Amino acid sequence: MIGKLEELTLLACIRAGENALPSAIYARVLAGQRSAAFGAIYTTLDRLAKKEFLSESTVVDASGRERRAFTISGKGRLALSEALRASAAVGQFDPMGGLDVVGV
Repeated sequence: MIGKLEELTLLACIRAGENALPSAIYARVLAGQRSAAFGAIYTTLDRLAKKEFLSESTVVDASGRERRAFTISGKGRLALSEALRASAAVGQFDPMGGLDVVGV
């Protein structure tokens, strides 16, 4: 089971695309959780990478600096799918409109 901030972070990572920078992931999390601090997201990214729900890589930004980047893994998609199904079962609704995040 994953926590709500982990759930939001994984969803944001999917929306941000492969090799997403933490700032891009954070911007998407803010759409659903206005009170999230950047440090909390960064810590969550580290935790999700340690759980192997995210893969981490290094990309070079426009100014030539190496930056950490994240992509959701198959294990992360499965954990997210399970969390969304649990929410749907408790709330008796379909939070993704039938979308299966494992296959996205």
